[in-house]
Amino acid sequence: MLFQFFQRMRVPLVVLISAYAIATAGFTLMPGVDDQGNPWRMTLFEAFYVVSYTGSTIGFGEVPYDFSPAQRLWTIVSIYLTVIAWLYSIGSIISMLQDPALVQGLRRARFRRAVDAIREPFYLVCGCGDTGRLLTRALTARGHTVVVIDHQAAKIDALASEKLRTPVVPFCMDASLPDHLAMAGLRHRWCLGVMAVTGDNQVNLKIAVAAKLLNQNCTVHARADTPEVADNMRSFDTDHVVNPIEQYVLRMRLAIEQPMAFRVHHWLQSGPDARVPEVERPPRGRWILCGFGRLGRVAHAMLVEAGLQVTVIEHEPDRPDLPADAVEGYATQASTLEAAGVKDAIGLLATTSDDVDNLSILITARALNESLFFGVLENGLSSHALFTATRPDFIGQPSRVVAGTILSRIRSPLVPVFFERLLAADDAVAEQLLERLQSFGRPEPPELMTVRISQRRAPALTEMLEGNRPVELAALQRDPARSDGRLPIEALLLRRDGEDRLLPDPGTRLAVGDQLLLAGRAGVARRLIGLLESENLLFRALTGRDRHQGWLWQRLFPDESKAGLDR
Repeated sequence: MLFQFFQRMRVPLVVLISAYAIATAGFTLMPGVDDQGNPWRMTLFEAFYVVSYTGSTIGFGEVPYDFSPAQRLWTIVSIYLTVIAWLYSIGSIISMLQDPALVQGLRRARFRRAVDAIREPFYLVCGCGDTGRLLTRALTARGHTVVVIDHQAAKIDALASEKLRTPVVPFCMDASLPDHLAMAGLRHRWCLGVMAVTGDNQVNLKIAVAAKLLNQNCTVHARADTPEVADNMRSFDTDHVVNPIEQYVLRMRLAIEQPMAFRVHHWLQSGPDARVPEVERPPRGRWILCGFGRLGRVAHAMLVEAGLQVTVIEHEPDRPDLPADAVEGYATQASTLEAAGVKDAIGLLATTSDDVDNLSILITARALNESLFFGVLENGLSSHALFTATRPDFIGQPSRVVAGTILSRIRSPLVPVFFERLLAADDAVAEQLLERLQSFGRPEPPELMTVRISQRRAPALTEMLEGNRPVELAALQRDPARSDGRLPIEALLLRRDGEDRLLPDPGTRLAVGDQLLLAGRAGVARRLIGLLESENLLFRALTGRDRHQGWLWQRLFPDESKAGLDR
């Protein structure tokens, strides 16, 4: 940037230097007289001194002696010469600083320096829409540094003005260009993962492909709205692909068939602001589906597969795969809803791409049949207050779905396995788990964490197990600070030798190499880490007594520790 500055300022600098050189040389040639009346001429230093305060319009007067008429005449010439040169140079600087290319270059250089200065693990979020902002807030709340890029300057400026817990490095650039991703820190040694969550499928695909090719060590999470793009991403070994349409339909199916599993799934995979939804299993009967776009087609297939009768309302009759008995018209109109049999239906899904239309459908349908089970698609979070005011039974929020799914996957790779096992189990299992998790007494979702029993991750516990001292899973739930206390934590999954156990029994004996998926109240992870790394804390959790390690004590009672654990 310095080279570019001097390159553009070459002519103004030449003009300014030439004006000062001419003025200085002129003063050395102009004859004058000293205080004794003797002929006198300025030295080069004295001439440059006079030009310096004259050209800057300071005006110290005639020094060191009163000027002769010739010197005063040259002073007038020098004033106009240098002032004009300065005005031209300053105007050139102002014009250059207003050049969008130079301003962008200066910002880019500042952004590059900020990224290079990162000395801790960080995440690169590509896209600053609803999903990107949710991810940024959640990651910074957990203490992670985040680099955010988006091609819309307004979104970047809005994010930069937010008060976040940890530093965020935002910049306006096109994330689909590999050079821009590299500039944003894709190849940085501290880059933990890349999240492609823009609103454009093709841009997300380009980001996912570039990320896996340029840095195979970082984890890539990407959003894909179509199965074709999702399959393409997976062919490039994208670590985690989230399809919000599939997630919406999955949650809708759970709300209909497994309401308790849906409540757990929604609570744990909808971001840090999620709350347990109040959903009752709707009665079986006929449903009305408003909108047969990309989401509508998948939702229709899900409802039919579940053995439900579905009536579709669509105003575009040329939609692909549109059922022959579909009602043509706008679902926002009461006459169209009545033609679809809204008064005899048991449920209605509003899945159009316009939030205002979806709200209008809900209000109109409720006026005709207030006992309906209402499910609605909320395309953007800006209208969330309006959707909440309509009190639907189920709200699908693609941004929260994508952000929550990615966040849960970041916390533990065992999360997908846990939900696969939970959804395959009876809904009563999910009900019991929900009661245990809600007993923590906090409305926000519990914090997910993974524990691997190894010498590196859990040295105290590993040493105890390798010494043939049995330790049960319940030991990790005890509070070492209180003998009768219990940590607000639950074991969701145990992986041992490739076998996964859902909700393992607290009496299960642990073994070296086990992996545990735990859910606990916010902040409990730090206490658990201390329990795994400290022999004293682990001994107290197991026995309820402090472990004495002094030389004299060990001489007098060499088997105290082992005996305490055996009991």
